[in-house]
Amino acid sequence: MTKASLALAVILIAVVVLTGCGPTPTPPPLTPAPQPVLTSPPKQAPATPKLAVTPAPTVERPVSSYYQGKTIEMQVSDSAGGGTDTMARISAPLLTKYIPGNPGIILRNVPGASGVVGNNSFYAKAKPDGLNILVYGSSAISMQLRGRDVVKYDVTKYRHVGHIQRSANVMMVRKGMKARLTDAAAQPLATGTKEGEEAWNAILMWGKEFLGWNVRWIPGYGGTSEMEMALRRGELDVFITSNAYVVSRLMQEGVVDPVLTMGTRKGDKFQRRPDFPDIPTFEEILGDKKPTGIPWQSYMAWIGSLLVDKGITAPPGTSPEVMRILTDAFARTAKDPVFDEKVKRMVSEVYDVGIGDETDSLVRELINTPPAAMEYAVQLQKKFGIVK
Repeated sequence: MTKASLALAVILIAVVVLTGCGPTPTPPPLTPAPQPVLTSPPKQAPATPKLAVTPAPTVERPVSSYYQGKTIEMQVSDSAGGGTDTMARISAPLLTKYIPGNPGIILRNVPGASGVVGNNSFYAKAKPDGLNILVYGSSAISMQLRGRDVVKYDVTKYRHVGHIQRSANVMMVRKGMKARLTDAAAQPLATGTKEGEEAWNAILMWGKEFLGWNVRWIPGYGGTSEMEMALRRGELDVFITSNAYVVSRLMQEGVVDPVLTMGTRKGDKFQRRPDFPDIPTFEEILGDKKPTGIPWQSYMAWIGSLLVDKGITAPPGTSPEVMRILTDAFARTAKDPVFDEKVKRMVSEVYDVGIGDETDSLVRELINTPPAAMEYAVQLQKKFGIVK
């Protein structure tokens, strides 16, 4: 290679090197990538609304959510097997069915002192959260009517779900002992009682006062089922219940003779029970010895609690929203064929049901009975040694 050729090669290499170390040419601009839109999308013409897509708000949604997976405690102020307990056990599974969310229901019996123990406990401790219900018997109203010191509850402040009124009580005596009822020389017929406050005791008290009945009271029984067993054992001679199933069974087995029925009140008169049309009413038995004035007003007030018979209530302070759910569920329960079949088969062929405010009004009316009428009944109790 000549010197001239070598020099030319060196110059060409230098140019190439210098060109490769220079700045990179800027590429042509690219279309920028789309960024997320943070603002509302462009408005579109509204579609025709469809009810299935946007339903109106209903009470059922939040209540269903509230009760879902929860358990209601149904307290019963009577012993297991009695009339109050039977009504609770008939009602409970149907209430579960009709309360949105289908909560479980457990029963807890708290008997004692004619229902006072259970009512006192419920009134003082039950939370108004829709998860506490009490089923009580008519004696709870009777005890408050009589102003007993042991009563620490006020039925007029309960939030009633409703009540069940069975047909009139039937008075029976053990087979072959009916004549002793009016024989003052015979041994008195024994009748059982919880504390002497049951409304059906009016039959015996007024019978003793105005017809001279030869009866005595043995207090301390826990409930109707205990008294029935005592009757069968021969401990008691007189038994009173409105339970058609029990009455029919005792009569068919030859254990008792029926004496009378309290009767179903129609205006100012009492009518015989349609399922026991051959049994006379107490009013018929009284005849021309039926009292007037304060004594009869007192009798009517005493048996008045039987118009409620079995009350179903929530505690004071339970919200109106929850009460609407509970009363609606009870109204549906009362119309269920299963409820009707069981009540007629196990309790009474004839019964009435009250719902919510109807029960509240009836209870307040009973509690507002004039003091003079209630005092008359108290004096009869003391006269016969039922209470001290």
